[in-house]
Amino acid sequence: MRDHRAAEKHYRAALKGRTPGTYQRVHGLTMVNIGRSVAAQQRHEEAVAVWGRSLDFMDGLVSDRTVKEIRAIQSTAASYRKRRIPGAGALHERAVDLLRAQA
Repeated sequence: MRDHRAAEKHYRAALKGRTPGTYQRVHGLTMVNIGRSVAAQQRHEEAVAVWGRSLDFMDGLVSDRTVKEIRAIQSTAASYRKRRIPGAGALHERAVDLLRAQA
């Protein structure tokens, strides 16, 4: 529906009821969606930070869905790195490391 601001608001509201450490996979995947919504609003540096936090939650988890999302983060971070978005290079490397650990 392309209402990225509303999507961000709803994803953030969903996190308020969750205790970090519980439902780790769901928390991480929700953070990925917040990052997408933020990026779609051209707030790329903030998206990099949100995706970095999402990787905190997905570290150590092994599922097809988390691998898919980590690959998406890796790809986006690579393009952001080329555009010199701050933090994108470190995010890309971290995603690569997580994928390597899950293989």
